[in-house]
Amino acid sequence: MTERTSRDDTAVLMMGYGSPNGADDLPAYLEDVLHGRRPSADMVAEYVRRYDLIGGSPQNRILASVRNKLERRLSRDWPGVRVFLGVKHGHPALRDVVPDAARAGFRHLVAVPLSPYASTWISEPYQDGVAEGIRNAPSPIDADVRLGWHLDPNWIGYWNHAIRAELARTPDSKTVVFLSAHSLPQRMRDRGDPYPEILHETSDAIAREAALERWSFTFQSAGNTTEPWLGPDITEVMTDWQRRGTANQLIASFGFVFDHLEVLYDLDVVIREFAVKHGIEYRRVPMPNDADEVVEALARRALAPSSGSPK
Repeated sequence: MTERTSRDDTAVLMMGYGSPNGADDLPAYLEDVLHGRRPSADMVAEYVRRYDLIGGSPQNRILASVRNKLERRLSRDWPGVRVFLGVKHGHPALRDVVPDAARAGFRHLVAVPLSPYASTWISEPYQDGVAEGIRNAPSPIDADVRLGWHLDPNWIGYWNHAIRAELARTPDSKTVVFLSAHSLPQRMRDRGDPYPEILHETSDAIAREAALERWSFTFQSAGNTTEPWLGPDITEVMTDWQRRGTANQLIASFGFVFDHLEVLYDLDVVIREFAVKHGIEYRRVPMPNDADEVVEALARRALAPSSGSPK
């Protein structure tokens, strides 16, 4: 542990995406996601429908559990450590949590995102939220934002064990595994976002660790816009493998850490319906959620030497 992280005036800030707690929260939540643009009534109604179908998002409950487990885990090496939780969208917002930490007497934060991928698309909103919180703080506070744990052995290890366990449930040796991640607009890639390369590094590491012979990388959850999004889309890959004689298909959505709308609706509702329609046997690997491997990966990042780049 570094000298800085052993001081009493330092806390850990765990950063998540955030989710509405119910239908009443959706308009304000969507407006935040849309950077202040008010969502249409049709958009709100569509998202109410989606959340109703999945029984509401478990994301905030999962984030709270990870925070509690991370604080207990870190206390073994960092007695008395305080772990704050802040999210990009919704509550508790990063812009509010950082001032709360300052009011609690902390001057430094070790900030770790609950996403392994140091993509510009993913990380900039975290950094912006922390920076806004620092500006709003009642007393000086800084943050060491520690991005990028996509090759952490605990993260790769979770997917190795979870994929092997699901494959063991079927005697079909021809089952294909899809390693799936959220797509993003092509314009982000054109601007130099390393997101695709980071994902391919991770998927290759998972495939090696799990000794996968039949697998493909796919994107999912592309936005409903006229601009191009990164591919290959998961539906294209599914039908391509089916044409080649493989109808038993297992999806591991490694681009996410926990169950939320892009998993429970996009995969378990939309993609499942697509699979049934096309005669594909669809199964999904359970998400890590608050698994010990996730907590350990976050702890390793928090306890690592300072990046030297406080925000």
